[in-house]
Amino acid sequence: MENYNAKGINLPKTKLGLAKMNKLLDAAEELFTNNGFHGTSISDICKKAGTAVGTFYIYFETKTDVYRFLMWKYQKQIKTLLADSIKNCSTRFEMEREGIKCFVKFATKTPNVYNIIWGSLSIDQKLFVDYYSSFAESYTHALQKNSAEVEAPDPTTVAYMLMGISNFVGIRAIFEQMNDEDIDRIIDENVMPALKNGIFKNCEK
Repeated sequence: MENYNAKGINLPKTKLGLAKMNKLLDAAEELFTNNGFHGTSISDICKKAGTAVGTFYIYFETKTDVYRFLMWKYQKQIKTLLADSIKNCSTRFEMEREGIKCFVKFATKTPNVYNIIWGSLSIDQKLFVDYYSSFAESYTHALQKNSAEVEAPDPTTVAYMLMGISNFVGIRAIFEQMNDEDIDRIIDENVMPALKNGIFKNCEK
């Protein structure tokens, strides 16, 4: 949490304060997922968390600030998991394979990530734009570092393309309740060959 620098949040300085804040965040996430942002009030969040409304305002200025912070937590969690999944990879191709698998497996175990991230479009479009722009910026830098392997006039477009693959394969995996073995198979047999060879390599120019 120490890296969070957006306005509207007062980060706790004690373990007790952190515990209270996390109760509010857990309650908010469950209610936002089940009832939507607009169907959830601050008093609902506090009731679910078993705390007074006044406690809410110790940590958050508005309900939107809670939502923004939940998005930040997901982003940080995903980036940490991705970094760990590729730490032993020696090529960009291996990094993409392990990174995509990591995200899709995370999505199947944490489907709320879609409810929270994509639900931000109905609250404030800037939340959604900022979330994916931040990911794309990091992804673009990573692709540029491996420019010998990735030939692309516009690596930012490639970054968004790869994020799209991860997102929608993740959705399919959730819909079909895939296990880790299923995920490994569809990525190894379909996604990676498409990335390696190009799905239109034999088309007429």
